[in-house]
Amino acid sequence: MGFWFSKIPSLDQFPVTGYAISFGLDRLTPGVDNNRYDVYLSDTFCKIADQFILHVIEDNAMPGKGSGAVEKDQFKNSYREVMLSAINRAKAEQEIQVDYIARTAVAKMLIRGIAVCYDKFIANIRLLIREKENSGRSHMEDPVVLKAELSEILLNKEQIIRATGKIVFEHINDVDQRELNGIRKSNFGMDSILPEDLFLNPFLHIEKNNDYFMINTYDILPGQRIDDADKYDLLLSSIKKYLLSMGRSGFSQSRAVLDSSQPVTSPKDSKDHGTGDIVSDKQVDAWIKQTGNVDILFDFVSTRELYSTRRKQGKERKELEALKQMAQRQHRMLKFFYKKFKSSGVVERICASYEIRSVYPEYCPPLVPQVLLQFMMVPGTRKVIINRLKRLAKINQVPFSARSLKRCQKRIKGLRTSQKEAYLIRFFKGFFRYHRDFENFKLLERAMALVYLVKEENHIRLSRVNNTLYEFLLSHESTTEEKPVISHTILKVDIRGSTDIVHKMKEQGLNPASYFSLNMFDPITEIIPEYGAFKVFVEGDAMILGIYEREGCPEGWYSISRACGLAIHILLIIQRYNRKNRKYDFPFLEVGIGITFRKGQPTLFFDGDFQIMISSAINMADRLSGCSKAARKIMDSMDTPFNNYVFQTASNEDVAATSDDISRRYNVNGIELHPAAFKKLSQEIRLKPVECVIPKIQSEKIRFFTGIFPTVTGRNQRVIIREGSIPNVREHDLGLIAMTDRKYYEVCTNITIHDYFKTHEL
Repeated sequence: MGFWFSKIPSLDQFPVTGYAISFGLDRLTPGVDNNRYDVYLSDTFCKIADQFILHVIEDNAMPGKGSGAVEKDQFKNSYREVMLSAINRAKAEQEIQVDYIARTAVAKMLIRGIAVCYDKFIANIRLLIREKENSGRSHMEDPVVLKAELSEILLNKEQIIRATGKIVFEHINDVDQRELNGIRKSNFGMDSILPEDLFLNPFLHIEKNNDYFMINTYDILPGQRIDDADKYDLLLSSIKKYLLSMGRSGFSQSRAVLDSSQPVTSPKDSKDHGTGDIVSDKQVDAWIKQTGNVDILFDFVSTRELYSTRRKQGKERKELEALKQMAQRQHRMLKFFYKKFKSSGVVERICASYEIRSVYPEYCPPLVPQVLLQFMMVPGTRKVIINRLKRLAKINQVPFSARSLKRCQKRIKGLRTSQKEAYLIRFFKGFFRYHRDFENFKLLERAMALVYLVKEENHIRLSRVNNTLYEFLLSHESTTEEKPVISHTILKVDIRGSTDIVHKMKEQGLNPASYFSLNMFDPITEIIPEYGAFKVFVEGDAMILGIYEREGCPEGWYSISRACGLAIHILLIIQRYNRKNRKYDFPFLEVGIGITFRKGQPTLFFDGDFQIMISSAINMADRLSGCSKAARKIMDSMDTPFNNYVFQTASNEDVAATSDDISRRYNVNGIELHPAAFKKLSQEIRLKPVECVIPKIQSEKIRFFTGIFPTVTGRNQRVIIREGSIPNVREHDLGLIAMTDRKYYEVCTNITIHDYFKTHEL
């Protein structure tokens, strides 16, 4: 026996992971009562939600009565807009919990709304029945039919509410997953993304737990009586105890702690004798909540099948040996839990709970599945249950026979060990998921209790003036007063080759104005609103665009990232334009783009109705978008992988002596980002640094930064920035003198680079 115990593997031999959720409201400001958080949700959104919920309830209660497609779209769109206001406020306050309280408030409103709408739906049916009964018109539907439908709806109240809640929350989850989580990630990082199972929790839509809920939702039927060995809390305690002892320590270190009569080991007693690490009850709880750990710990059958498949494929011996050893460890782990739970009677109860699935529809109702389970497990109850069936048969005039129960009882006795082990794994999967959802429900329930959905105007006004109101509105409900400009971004497009194209087209009797307008300027004008930009100045060989950031408008605090996205889009338009030039044998159009940033508002004045802007950002963008003729002459003869290079031809002393940018640039269809603009970009979105070698580009390591930003319409777009070092070079041939510590930044448009990042999921 001692030898067998020593073979039980420790958890550090399995790639188990913990379930992590970072959710709380503790950093927020309490409302006027100092106990709860005051939240005011858009009235329009709440009304739209009620309309949609009523349609879902009607469709669940009376299928085929109406689709509610319009209401669904309105609901999802208004939810998206309300949550964007929450995310923007969270961004402004640099506090992700603002987003969390908005989601909690919406969940509370919807759960409450489902119950209210169900009652309203019932009241509407009763009103309709009275109207039909009081009407003498013979063509109207018989109220008796409606009464029968109402009885069925009342009987199925729990199922209707659960189904409605599931549908409603799946729709808001769809908006979160498809649109909002990308914005959250770009602003607050991956840690800000809450697991989707938090708000898709089935516990949110039930009044109380019952057998049918457990079977249909979690595929388990734990005991409920005090002396049941498979009660939830007893099972959880046992599983924690066994995993805690295995922790990171190796099982043979502490055999005594495996006795089921011992209490759960405290964290201080769970020291890893090999490494000194402490395995806490909290860690073990996180392992249990991660439902995928069941397969990792116990599913030796799948691992063996994978081993056989890989062996037939001729995989390396090292990989096959690892799979073989993993299957052995999983089998030993399963055998250990099987033995422990068998000795306490849990395995037999679990097996019985699955075997009665084939017969419980025959007896339930009027019985409940727990009664059938007692019939299988407690011999003393069988006679009582059979007599109860006989009485029910007389009352309901329905023959109830115990024959199926007895066959099931016999089948349970004949189960093989392998079948029982399979049932145990199946039970663990449901139990782990149940534990996760139950704990998450308690977490969310506590949070919802702290949220006060404010409706009274006096309370709203008092909370608002004290800056304790968390207000989440639709855009048309917000004030339309234009806020002061706090910073501005300039994008300069230096257009080259337009003069040659105009000259050649005129020689051929063509209209260059309409050609430029239809193929370049009009398409660029169309995309400008997507990035929140406006035109500062446009001529045939130059285009200057601006993006403002305004006080108290965090939804627009993406000026650099959106300028980068706009620049990339402009280059795509130029490339499409050049394909037409090739077709008609016109000269190609070439551009250079520079992006700069300045805090504060630019100087503005008017020449008649024409607004003129003065800003040093325009001058700097002009430098960045330009291309040195000398550098161009040398670089064009070289095979350069990038579109943008910066060189220092002056001495270090001369560079230090001036605040002006006296660098030489090569910018051919490239986008250069000013260092101050790059710094601002890193504040706008979460930039991930990446150093890699892309063989198709160059053999040396390249340093990139990448992140995702939202456009004005909420579409997510990726931006990739290359960081380059500025070399000190000889002016006449660009020969290297020394590398400086100065950096320049190029917005990458090379398709090979973007494909590399997609392939490597960077």
